Amino acid sequence: MKLQKSHLAAAIGTALTAFGTGALAQAAAPAPMTVQLYGQVSRALLFADDGTQSKWFHVDNEASGTRLGATGTGQVMPGLRGGFRIEFDFQSNESQRVNFSATGPISNFPAHDEDVGGFAERHADAWVEGAWGRVNIGQGDGAANGATESDLSGTGMANGIGVADLGGGFAHRTAAGALVPAATIGATINQQDFESRYDRIMYVTPNFAGLRGQVSWGQNANADIKEASLWYGGKLGGLGEIAAAIGWSEQGATAAGLRRDETIGGSISWLSAFGLNLTASYSKRDNPTATTAASRESEFMYFKVGYKFGAHAIAVDYATGEDFAAAGDEAKMYGVGYVWNPIRWLELYAAYKIHELDRTTGSLEDIKIGTIGTRVRF
Repeated sequence: MKLQKSHLAAAIGTALTAFGTGALAQAAAPAPMTVQLYGQVSRALLFADDGTQSKWFHVDNEASGTRLGATGTGQVMPGLRGGFRIEFDFQSNESQRVNFSATGPISNFPAHDEDVGGFAERHADAWVEGAWGRVNIGQGDGAANGATESDLSGTGMANGIGVADLGGGFAHRTAAGALVPAATIGATINQQDFESRYDRIMYVTPNFAGLRGQVSWGQNANADIKEASLWYGGKLGGLGEIAAAIGWSEQGATAAGLRRDETIGGSISWLSAFGLNLTASYSKRDNPTATTAASRESEFMYFKVGYKFGAHAIAVDYATGEDFAAAGDEAKMYGVGYVWNPIRWLELYAAYKIHELDRTTGSLEDIKIGTIGTRVRF
């Protein structure tokens, strides 16, 4: 029996329609989530001299330590994306915690040294975003974290704004050589960079010509934390580029009888088209002292002048810290750092700095810190 032309045309049309509908449905289906593994190994040799003792240490550079993580992102529907970030630390002998009294490696989680060897959660964060901005929920940076650390110098691993990252656990001594345990570098001067990595919900605005805002609310140590910040980054044509931020945070009292903890601060960094760069940072913190004691506001200031040329970056920096560990304390830091970054995934660096501390009871001995190290990223 012969098939009529009209019947044949109808059959072909039906088949093509079915095929086309399936193809269109397949094309319209969202692509699967893209997941990426990343990490880095960050190791260094650190030399410390407190005027009485001196020693070399194998350390993990706290400026950006050894870590492993994964990120994922995918299209939920037109105009809406979602994703996650999970990241873990694995640091042995953290550079800001080693000291002359330590008898063994100091890991990121001292309470768990024997069973996990410093394997610590950094990020466990989920997010959704659209034209209206982004919302993050989970453990991650608070809205202001990093606002005191804008730095385009390229020397962050050697002499970054976190002046206590290298050698923060070493304590000053009196002129007679007696150790002052409470007067460590980290306790007497640091960048006071708000609240880092806790459980929070955060909203990030869309980027408006390089400007964005962030707000967050969360909890840490059973205390509520509120943060807000403004960020700017952009090119200046022939004048180079600039990065700047300002932030504020408030953490409620973590225990009965303590004041709330409030911090405000910001930073700015300019990189010229020919490599000269200038960086400055400032922060002021209303410390959570006992309500029965006098309040104490600590103040941090930082300045850096650097030069980038090709794969090389060199900078000198200076910082001051007032009223950190005790009222009347005046801490100073002088440093120089060099970084060679021949390829995106490798940095080699060297740094040297001197920490001074003056107290109302007299000056303490200087602490000298030298570091050589590398960071390898993937």
